[in-house]
Amino acid sequence: MSNLKQNGELRWAPSYLRNRGKITRAQKRAMRDWWPEVGIRFEHGKIIDLDEHFSSRDPLVIEIGFGMGDHLVGLARALPDYRFLGIEVHRPGLAATTGKIHEAGLKNVRLIRGDARLVLSDHLTGEVAEAVLVQFPEPWTKASNEHRRLVQRNIVELIRERLVPDGEFALATDVAEYARHCEKVFADVSEWKTIKSSRFQDYRIKTIYEQKGLDEGRSIHELAYRKISRIDTT
Repeated sequence: MSNLKQNGELRWAPSYLRNRGKITRAQKRAMRDWWPEVGIRFEHGKIIDLDEHFSSRDPLVIEIGFGMGDHLVGLARALPDYRFLGIEVHRPGLAATTGKIHEAGLKNVRLIRGDARLVLSDHLTGEVAEAVLVQFPEPWTKASNEHRRLVQRNIVELIRERLVPDGEFALATDVAEYARHCEKVFADVSEWKTIKSSRFQDYRIKTIYEQKGLDEGRSIHELAYRKISRIDTT
């Protein structure tokens, strides 16, 4: 992730905590044995050709910050006619997900370790994804840290550039204030239409993190938006 810096300064404030969790022996084995099959490495200044990493050209879904991978793997298992690209920074999650992909025998999932905004801006190009999904992002609840939230005007506009016409962005959070923040961001950005639900909502897997929020009495807020063209205002 060296090209996160420009002239010695971070290009933007990361939306994630830099260090989270320790990698287990089993996870180390997964990274050693199976990461080469599912992991995509990117190089400074080079665009990733996704067709080189998938055996099909099926529609692509991108999940940002997939954590331990239960939701991503569940989607890939339920929807074999889609390709899934997961972007995550934390090695324990990458390792755990790599192991789950291998155990499930899935061929339609690939993973990238890196800052999602960096990948979307510098290493992917064009309208490539049917949907971009985000499950329970770091809420950054302190007012002084709101600028670190993933959903900001600049990345919303970037995601739009990577979506095909009528592509979708969907997010789930158990923090009501974060949901209100997202609604405000999308209200201020043109060329999006709020929709009742994402076409992938029925396949959403309830993760351990989500269940913890429910057990603690928090409600789940699911937001979905559809990319519209400049002439489509319906």
